[in-house]
Amino acid sequence: MRIIFFTILLSLSAGSVYSHQCVLSGTDASEIAIYNACKNDLAMGMDGHESSATSATGVTDQVSQKLILLEAENRQLQAKLALLRNRLLDFIRDL
Repeated sequence: MRIIFFTILLSLSAGSVYSHQCVLSGTDASEIAIYNACKNDLAMGMDGHESSATSATGVTDQVSQKLILLEAENRQLQAKLALLRNRLLDFIRDL
């Protein structure tokens, strides 16, 4: 389970390296307008990329919460198994 968590975390951090960056390629009005539109899309979250810092943090938080819930469920299931094992052993002793 930890391997999956760290794989997801690593892939999210690696995704930010390949994220889209706005680059001003000229000084004329059309290039500046394209650059400004790109920066606006990044700021508004409409760039089509989900690897911004806030969304990556949100995904990491969700994964962490899910991991905590799964570990708690795992402990509950282990306790149930131990109870069933003890009941079965008691039943076998009574035979």
